Amino acid sequence: MPNTIFQDCEETQICNGSILIEGMRFPAHLYAPKTIHSALAYNARADDIFIVTMPRSGTTWMQTIVYALLNNGQGFDENLDDFIARNPFLEMHGSNVVEAMPRPGAIKTHLVFEHIPYHPNAKYICVVRNPKDVCVSFFRFIISLSPEAAKNSSFDCLFEQFLAGQTGHADYFDYLFSCWEHRDDPNVLFVLYEDMKANIRSSIIRVAQFLNIDLNKKLLERTVLVTQFDYLKQNRFNERIIDSEPSTTIEFVRKGIVGDWRTVLSDEQSRRLDAHFYEKTRDIPGLNTLWHGYNVFNSCT
Repeated sequence: MPNTIFQDCEETQICNGSILIEGMRFPAHLYAPKTIHSALAYNARADDIFIVTMPRSGTTWMQTIVYALLNNGQGFDENLDDFIARNPFLEMHGSNVVEAMPRPGAIKTHLVFEHIPYHPNAKYICVVRNPKDVCVSFFRFIISLSPEAAKNSSFDCLFEQFLAGQTGHADYFDYLFSCWEHRDDPNVLFVLYEDMKANIRSSIIRVAQFLNIDLNKKLLERTVLVTQFDYLKQNRFNERIIDSEPSTTIEFVRKGIVGDWRTVLSDEQSRRLDAHFYEKTRDIPGLNTLWHGYNVFNSCT
């Protein structure tokens, strides 16, 4: 039986190394229950910009894009302290940090949309990525944490957890559905990770228009430059973020490849995830064909 603790008069369960709150799962070695509860209680402001993602779905990429657009094309490396201050992580840093952040900036969150603090004038940028690449990227992230994690981690095990909705934060499909339901809201921008990879300029233009930023050619090209994966890696994004936050061991930026799942998933696993996706989305027009242009789901029709 899991241990149960109480925080701010709300029940919080800790089970198998995960903090369970509001149907979401948070790794206990990275999050604190009190901070999560403060995040859920944050009063959203009209000038808030939220970057809403499932882990491993383009969070850092979108953060660097929004930061560059808000700061005249400035890259993260030109003022790392400023980049960090203007990109707080809601459920990891808590409401106090978000309230004190310099603005304009963007608030990162992996919360399911229905649990994200809401204001009708705030902006919500939802980035979604196909489940096969999310699953594989999540595994690569786990084994990057430490030699012990790499030794004790099995992709087959993580795949079963992913399929059952038991990996960190939330069931992939709960997250996907929650964003999809709000895709047409005037204060929500629904972005496909694969579209960003296919045409980053078009995606940056969409983000700028959504944020009411006057985007000229110079700012567009500068934003393209300082948000490329090569730029982030050459300027040591992962190492510099870790150095600035010693408790962090996350490999934020890796390859960002569309279709990397083909190097890890077995044919059987691919077919099972195909079938699971179609079963979950078959009655949701538009969502069930969302990745038709990217050759993700080949086993089912």
